[in-house]
Amino acid sequence: MRPTRLLMVAAVAAVAALFGVKASLVDKLIYVEKLNGENYKDFVNSVDHLAVVYFLKHSTSSMSNFFKEFEKSAAIMTIYETKFGIVNCQTNPGIGHCDDKSSEEQVYIYRNGHLTIKVSLHSMFSVDSIISNVLQVVLLYEALILQSIEEKDNFIAENRGFSDVVFSYQKALGTYDHRILMEAIFVYHHSYKFALSNEQKTVEDLPHYSSAELSGIWLFRCKSVTQQDQNCPVYKFRGPMERANLSKFFQALELPSLVHDLGKGNGSDLFRESEINVLYVFYDGTVENAAKDLIEEFSSNYIGLMGIVTVNVNAVDMTNYTLPKSHRLPLLAFQSGGTNDLVYIEDQDAPANFVEKMLNMTSSDGEPHSSNMTETPEDEYDLESEIEVQDDAVAKLAFDLRDVTFARTHLPALTDESFYSEVSERSLLIVLFYLNFDARNQIVVRLFAKAADVLAKDDQFPLATVECFDWTDVCGKANISIYPTIRIYRSNMEPVLYDGPLSVNSFVTAAKLHMMDNPVALSTTEEVLSFVEGDFPGEIKSHTNVAVVGAFRIEHMNYEKTFRMAAKELQGRYLCGIVKDNIAESICKTRGFKAPCIIASKRHDHLEPVAMVKLGTSVNELIGNIESAILPLLTELTSENFPVYFAMKKPLLILFTANTDSTYYHVISAMASEGTQHDVALLWMNISSPAGKLSPGEQILHHHVKEPNQEEILVINHATGQVHRFTESKISKESALMWLNKVTGGSIETTIRLSQEDWKPRVPAFDFLKMMDEDAVTRAEHETLNRQSERDEDFYDEESDEAFMMENEMRGNLEDEIQVELEQLKYSRLYQKSPKKLIHRPELASQSPNDSEDKVRSGVALGHTEL
Repeated sequence: MRPTRLLMVAAVAAVAALFGVKASLVDKLIYVEKLNGENYKDFVNSVDHLAVVYFLKHSTSSMSNFFKEFEKSAAIMTIYETKFGIVNCQTNPGIGHCDDKSSEEQVYIYRNGHLTIKVSLHSMFSVDSIISNVLQVVLLYEALILQSIEEKDNFIAENRGFSDVVFSYQKALGTYDHRILMEAIFVYHHSYKFALSNEQKTVEDLPHYSSAELSGIWLFRCKSVTQQDQNCPVYKFRGPMERANLSKFFQALELPSLVHDLGKGNGSDLFRESEINVLYVFYDGTVENAAKDLIEEFSSNYIGLMGIVTVNVNAVDMTNYTLPKSHRLPLLAFQSGGTNDLVYIEDQDAPANFVEKMLNMTSSDGEPHSSNMTETPEDEYDLESEIEVQDDAVAKLAFDLRDVTFARTHLPALTDESFYSEVSERSLLIVLFYLNFDARNQIVVRLFAKAADVLAKDDQFPLATVECFDWTDVCGKANISIYPTIRIYRSNMEPVLYDGPLSVNSFVTAAKLHMMDNPVALSTTEEVLSFVEGDFPGEIKSHTNVAVVGAFRIEHMNYEKTFRMAAKELQGRYLCGIVKDNIAESICKTRGFKAPCIIASKRHDHLEPVAMVKLGTSVNELIGNIESAILPLLTELTSENFPVYFAMKKPLLILFTANTDSTYYHVISAMASEGTQHDVALLWMNISSPAGKLSPGEQILHHHVKEPNQEEILVINHATGQVHRFTESKISKESALMWLNKVTGGSIETTIRLSQEDWKPRVPAFDFLKMMDEDAVTRAEHETLNRQSERDEDFYDEESDEAFMMENEMRGNLEDEIQVELEQLKYSRLYQKSPKKLIHRPELASQSPNDSEDKVRSGVALGHTEL
């Protein structure tokens, strides 16, 4: 059974049974409708609004924040023809999804009586997340979610000649940025076609893209493009992702991008009425081309952030302008949105800096802002976004694969009953202990399942799992405190920890090697040769490139004993074989040695395929000698073998090259073959980038060398933090050795130094299982004390209860201001573009763009006038 879950469920059930469900919280909700058997069906079946429903089963203190955010969201969402409701399943059992096992962990969204989607409670933790997720459903057909570059390109192509397209990248849904975007789509979806994606690859080919961004918006000017083979001009929104800035961006798009002052000095009136920034360009006939270049640059790079007014100083009355005494044309001046004052440029050699500085000064918060959206506002910070950024690659992969099922046919899930029996009955059992809610664990389980499928093809089934959230007693007794952990259980032996790479091939190799005796007894010369080549036993060469053979005569029992013990320690990592007596003598003679000897075969080392291993007098010494001997003389440095070389605490000489047939490579190979590199590990890294992205080798090289050559040699000493760069104009074995001698001798000045920062976890560690157990007990005790206090109160205390009521009565916070703003927008011209109420029908999704685009934009038509 599952002790922790039983304890939690029992505690909650006991409290509910003893005290009943407190109704006062539900009664305090104002904007969230209370649903029962009489009004539930009418509420969810209404065609006048979208219905968002939560089914309350247990009143716990952990739910207080959710209900506050749920109530705030309900108040705001009335603008969007969306209503929120709650069903108290304790007083209204059997209604809707009250009887569903996991309904209290979901929020249900209905359209026209049909359940559209269930959203996890973990995704509805704030006003921003609730509103953005609900608006995504409201705008189901107006805000398409695209997942690939092909889908994006097809969407843009479909709208070519019909409508401009706004495409947004959102690193995560349910954030502040996502909410602001969805609100903008609700207002402007009649004027533009919108789509979004949380796949970074969909925007990597777009201008001004940055991998550090949490969100981004691009405008494709497709409406005026008439040729199907013509690309739509694309521009990026470069302001901070805030409601006011995004609103001004769309308002600016409705206005001409360029206006000529005809002499009345009121060229900026059109922009000033909308409180949009204006850039003035003063010119005459002699600098007309230079002025055109400036206009083209700023109109494309700052579209939606400002309008441009041109002033021909020889053609208009200049009494309305006061130009600086010392200036040259073309001259720039900036007018902040809604003001009359002009600020003239001082350094005319840096026009871009001037514009950027002025835009920073006029950002909505009055503080300079970055032109890229890389952070959410401080008051909108949430832990989930922070965690997602910290573990981006793994968490993103887990998120992308969340709906991709995988078979566990050959990977049994063990329980407290089956775990101990399987361990005792099997000769080999490799167990993955994991937590299913963690992204890294989720990926490892998938890899483990794939490895189990590979092994199953050979009728081998050594892998199994234990989910430690369900079976805390099993994991506790096994002393598991790090997740994921892989343990290897063998008959009559202590379990050992698997500490190899977390990959399918590595799991399969470890399993295969653990199934074999170590060392393998070799009785003939043919068996020894087959063993060295990887053909015996079985086709082991497909799983490992290393074979170690110990050759001993009868008088070498001490060496043989040490070798056998070392082989046991190395089981699962390297395959060892043992040969004795006359055959042992013959094997050693072929290598110019006398028995005893130990030979390491390295099929992955083209410079030294066979190496002799120094005999050791102790097991640890011999293991060290074997691990040193099996290393290739020269190999590519990768993420998998870096820990091995880092642990050696030797300086690393690394050749960065894209050509393994170059002079540089041959020089380093010669040094490796002759063993003249002192106590330095020789490695190389590939700096070719066939996919158009920087390879890991290139990234490392550019980190150390700002302007690298086609090939570079660095000596990196992690122990001292020193990095030396080979700077000779020509390379030869002699010049490279002379330089290396100076480096190791300390007679060459260090090129750069590695940072000495501590690599600490970015978030504190938590013992989640212990916390859950303690929380369950504490909750039960707390509820019992509340009952004994004879106070009839909800799970809010009096202070928070009063604050909750005041919060609803005052309606003076930021969200209320937003609601008022949206209410005003509802009756503005922005909402009068469609005379009918917004009705969502699936059949509309299949219409061609021109079927729904016969609308005239209100306001000034977009246009660009040539000088």
